[in-house]
Amino acid sequence: MLCALAVLVALLYARRPDSGFLAWLRESLDAWRSDDLKRENLSQGGVQDAHVDDIFTLGVPDDRPAYARPEEIVARWDLVRGRARHLTKH
Repeated sequence: MLCALAVLVALLYARRPDSGFLAWLRESLDAWRSDDLKRENLSQGGVQDAHVDDIFTLGVPDDRPAYARPEEIVARWDLVRGRARHLTKH
């Protein structure tokens, strides 16, 4: 538990805001309480229906699918597992 807390503190320390966490928290609370974050002031993104095939072809400029298919993940996993076995034999 103590190790996990130390890792969390290290990560937070590395990503701390320039003005410090207290100033960041204060600004966040002020923004949250202000009228700027009301639902009617937020921009509404356009919602579109899409086919499942369209989701897998989002990488059109590269002509590569945007997501890995299960078969690709299994093949990559088998490759890594085979290399790991090879490394442990030597």
